[in-house]
Amino acid sequence: MRRNRDNHIVGERIVMIASSAIVLVALTMAGFYMKGRNEQTKDDGYVIDFTAMEDKAEEKYEEIAQANRIEVEEVEDDLDYMPMEASGSHIEIPGLTGPIEKQLPIAEEIPDFEEISDYEETPEIEETQEAEEVEDMEDMEETAPVPTLNYSTENRLVRPVPGEILMHYSMDHSIYFATLDQYKYNPAVLFSATEGETVCACAAGKVVSVSSDSRLGNCITLDLGNGYQVIYGQLASISVEPGSYVDAGAQLGTVAAPSKYFSREGCNLYLQLTHDGEYVNPEELFERRM
Repeated sequence: MRRNRDNHIVGERIVMIASSAIVLVALTMAGFYMKGRNEQTKDDGYVIDFTAMEDKAEEKYEEIAQANRIEVEEVEDDLDYMPMEASGSHIEIPGLTGPIEKQLPIAEEIPDFEEISDYEETPEIEETQEAEEVEDMEDMEETAPVPTLNYSTENRLVRPVPGEILMHYSMDHSIYFATLDQYKYNPAVLFSATEGETVCACAAGKVVSVSSDSRLGNCITLDLGNGYQVIYGQLASISVEPGSYVDAGAQLGTVAAPSKYFSREGCNLYLQLTHDGEYVNPEELFERRM
């Protein structure tokens, strides 16, 4: 029984070996077959007959040329005019050529572009006009007639503020100054006023200077002509500049709080009149109240 088992095992081994040999042979043959087929495919892919291709190309060229000649002849038979060479400087086609405005209706829209162009140039024109207007105004200012200042004591002076005289003009004898607590000569007139009250020009004149003084505060010097000048003191909010001309009654500024030299006298307007540097009493020159 053991011998039978051994014989069976040997038989199985022989079958396995034979099967393996058959498979190996089959694989080897399959490999040779595939290799030969690939070589044949490569040979078939790279073999090109150029002579045959050239012959066929010539035949195609002739066919195409023949077809083009037929089409050109048909087109020329249909046209009622002879086409000109492309190198010509002018080509006329009946029914198509003619005045540009008829061929190209879009040319009628050209004025729109011109209007746009004009619109874009308008700011430059306006700037030029403004510059010319400024130059004209400057020329007018330069050529404007200078007011004639010809004051004399025969003319009445406008009261600069409506208040009464607080301290009179006095150059022939001294008067008492309460703040300084002393007697002094007074070359001006002090008008009683309230702070912020409007101060007017007593006569037409030219503003000579705008200055500040520790005793009189903010001041304006006005030239009335013929050597007459008037000084206004104790001012605030001055509304004129040096070199400007003012008419009689024009606003010069407002009344300020009194400086420390007139603190006890109270708020006032200081007015001093001179002629060629000499003090003049202005009290008799002011307009009398009705």
